[in-house]
Amino acid sequence: MGNKFAAKVKFCLLPAAVGLLLFYLIPYGKVILYSVVKSQYQKRFVGLRNYREVLENPYFQLACWNTLLMILICVPLFVILSIVISVFCMQRGRTGKLLHRMSILPLLLPSAGAVAAFSILFGKIDNPFPVYGMFLWKYVGMGVVILTAAFSTVDPQIKEAARMDGAGMYVICRKIILPLCRKPLLFTVVLGIVYCFRTFRESFLYYNANYPPDYSYTLQYYMNNQFLKLKYQSMAAASVIVTVLLAGIVVLLERVLGEREAVCEKK
Repeated sequence: MGNKFAAKVKFCLLPAAVGLLLFYLIPYGKVILYSVVKSQYQKRFVGLRNYREVLENPYFQLACWNTLLMILICVPLFVILSIVISVFCMQRGRTGKLLHRMSILPLLLPSAGAVAAFSILFGKIDNPFPVYGMFLWKYVGMGVVILTAAFSTVDPQIKEAARMDGAGMYVICRKIILPLCRKPLLFTVVLGIVYCFRTFRESFLYYNANYPPDYSYTLQYYMNNQFLKLKYQSMAAASVIVTVLLAGIVVLLERVLGEREAVCEKK
């Protein structure tokens, strides 16, 4: 019975595996190929020259710094707001359910509408915070949906026992809910990093230029400009570098959370 069920599960996963191979792995293999050749027209192997040129490019360095700054500012705010709103939704009954449903609405609205509203509110001020605001306004709802679902799986008896011992909601959240939901929290952090890259559309519409002010020139602008210049080799090399950096961040987060989980289990 178990073997038949496993066979059915593998058969159901087959279309997803084929799609992953055709639309992600094979194209990414071509990206790696372009990153080590002279150009898309001259397929001569040049080793790591494209990577060196990209790393020495001042625009790439500026884009990396601005993207890193956005991640360091926006992702923690994204996670904190998602946690706070999720806990509020779980505690406030009908009001919480209404807020939980409304939190996902910004993700469904057109980006042009958000850009128009933020342009009216902030104008063209000399800092990237309007773009950061659009990121939080649009994507926090997804974090709320994920964390609310994760927090609801915590055994209510554990929380009730903590309340009987005099623990408040802050202590319950910090000592019980968050430690038991490390993996959903890690997924939320990774999702926030991914959404930082997806904010290019809003940023591009806000500044309406391929070269925005220096403080908002991120990796997406660099990639887009290399594509417009038909410098596929530079774009491919930059893509591989960013992929390696993101993979390193995810592995580091998993290791840190894994070590903390092991310490908690020993206690």
